[in-house]
Amino acid sequence: MLGPAQLTIIALSGTLLCYAVYHKIVFLLSSRKFARQYGCKPARADRHWDPLLGLDFVWSTIRASRGKYQLEDLQDRFSRIGHTFTSDVLGDKLVFTDEPKNAQAVLATQFHDFDIGELRRQATVKLLGHGIFNADGAYWQHSRALIRPNFVKKQVADFPMMEHHVQHMMSHLPGDGTPVDIQSYFFRMTLDTATEFLFGRSIDSLRPDATEESKRFSWAFDYSLGSIAQKMRLGKFQWMYQDRKYNEACRFIHNYVTPIIADAVQHRKEKNFQGNDAVLVSGAAAAIEAKKAAKAASEKVPLFSQGEVDAEKEGEGDERYVFLYELAKQTGNEKELRDQIINTLIAGRDTTASLMSSTLFMLSRRPDVWRKLQAEVQSTLNGKSPTFEQIKDMKYLRNVLHEVLRLFPVVPINAKFANKDTTLPRGGGPKGDEPIFVQKGQMIIWVIYSMHRREDLWGSDAAAFKPERWDGLQAGFNFLPFNGGPRICPGKSP
Repeated sequence: MLGPAQLTIIALSGTLLCYAVYHKIVFLLSSRKFARQYGCKPARADRHWDPLLGLDFVWSTIRASRGKYQLEDLQDRFSRIGHTFTSDVLGDKLVFTDEPKNAQAVLATQFHDFDIGELRRQATVKLLGHGIFNADGAYWQHSRALIRPNFVKKQVADFPMMEHHVQHMMSHLPGDGTPVDIQSYFFRMTLDTATEFLFGRSIDSLRPDATEESKRFSWAFDYSLGSIAQKMRLGKFQWMYQDRKYNEACRFIHNYVTPIIADAVQHRKEKNFQGNDAVLVSGAAAAIEAKKAAKAASEKVPLFSQGEVDAEKEGEGDERYVFLYELAKQTGNEKELRDQIINTLIAGRDTTASLMSSTLFMLSRRPDVWRKLQAEVQSTLNGKSPTFEQIKDMKYLRNVLHEVLRLFPVVPINAKFANKDTTLPRGGGPKGDEPIFVQKGQMIIWVIYSMHRREDLWGSDAAAFKPERWDGLQAGFNFLPFNGGPRICPGKSP
């Protein structure tokens, strides 16, 4: 006689199987009618020994993730199957693509057909609440309109503040040539600089006299992000992920920032800023801004003019610029301020630390690039501290950073869900150059890592680190280190 555990497993397996069969039937019926109307052709399919649930794909992905070669595994699939293919995974038909035209459609030309989706919100809501990172629609427009104007040159160019934290990091590094995992120090340093930029006070985790509270904030931040990554990998089964430490980490972060938020709101009252205390405004201005960005992004966009050009706005007066205080001028709602500031902290910490780590990784292996870069820095600065304009004018430095971002994009994979039956322009037919049908609710996964390494887009030396390739190069949606379209990184300047 079967026990309760065995009966539960059988019931769950049967439910998944029925769901997979039902989903396949619905997809076939809806896709045929739509395909005829819009001239869609079937995309190539990843072949499975388990054609219903795709358990072989699941196991292969888990194995690749544990072995830290998941990106290479996806790149290999594109080379074997095609630049756009479907894969049946646990009852869902996923679309994988490394085709720039498809990325452009999702991010720009068909922007309103695709959403971030509930899975990301469910995976992140405990830490992030509702903010620019996990919002869709009117609230995303409101969030962007709230945050975007606060990325100003005055704060980005605060090099003395950055130097202060760099020196703290350098004090931890051995001077005798002993190997060290510098990435962990980069992540702590960018957390220190990001909190000072956003909160007006740093957690100073790298100071010799760092408080236990600062060290615990650093731990909580890392642990919560690791947990979110696990939940997102589980997709619709993320409810299976239960971890008390994750709940504890989120609670600690919220408790840490709550008095900082309260100070910002009090500062707002003292300065008599009116703002808008509502959590959601109409977002009319933001909607207009989003439409303009979508229109611009639908065209071929030069690399250094893609996105908005608002970042040169200066702060007012001589008072020190604090991102949170500027945000509080627009809303006094403490819950919204907390959510938006934590959303922004995640974007500012991880991306910068990842770029610095990858850059150092490549420079340590390419002494010729190091020497050329060092010569440019020395000839430009003459031993003096840099200005914002000097940094922007260092052409070879920019080439190096863009080549690092090409080979090691800080967000190597991204995904959205179709909010209605729609199409993608590439992937169908024998040559993969015809439209494909995308069903409402279907997930589109574009792999930037693979796109950035395609030889037909970047040349036969696409896998090589070659900063000189950027001399005179204008890239469009084949280069997406900052995302693109209306959801392009708010902090990106041209």
